[in-house]
Amino acid sequence: MEKLSPQQVTILHNHLISSGSSDALIDELLDHLACEVEYYMWIGLPFESAMNTVLEQANIKAVRHLRETYQVALSMTDEQLQQASLDDIVFEFRNKAYGAYDLRRAYRITLRNAFIMAIGLFMMLMAMMDGLSRRTWSYLSPWGVVWLVGLSAVTFAVVSWYLQHMRQQQLTMRQSLPDHA
Repeated sequence: MEKLSPQQVTILHNHLISSGSSDALIDELLDHLACEVEYYMWIGLPFESAMNTVLEQANIKAVRHLRETYQVALSMTDEQLQQASLDDIVFEFRNKAYGAYDLRRAYRITLRNAFIMAIGLFMMLMAMMDGLSRRTWSYLSPWGVVWLVGLSAVTFAVVSWYLQHMRQQQLTMRQSLPDHA
């Protein structure tokens, strides 16, 4: 797909400014217009024709409608802001559906699981190396207990990851279902 040059993005930015967009959502609106222009360039139109086609569609009324839609969809009320996490505040005027918001929210759990899994695998490796060097194995020995603790840690991390993954899939499915109410 064609990518816009910085000069072409500046032209679109200037159009948004001239149509009355000077708020915190200008980046979202610019991204929307740039994607549209890139689409028309991808199907074969030169930049000027693609830009004119998009700008005809993006008149002042359409840009105002997009701005209002983004403002309503992306902003938080005062009550929500008081209970919001740092991630919610950082992503307040951003489209949370792109995936970065979900990745950032899940970062702590992912980091915890990775740390537990690394420690567990290390414990299992050390116990296995001791068992191989002695050529005997017993789960009742100290290294056998280390093996079992490491195995438990790895199992915990894998199950935790799986449950987190399933919760995320259910949340995605709920959000994609149309409301019947």
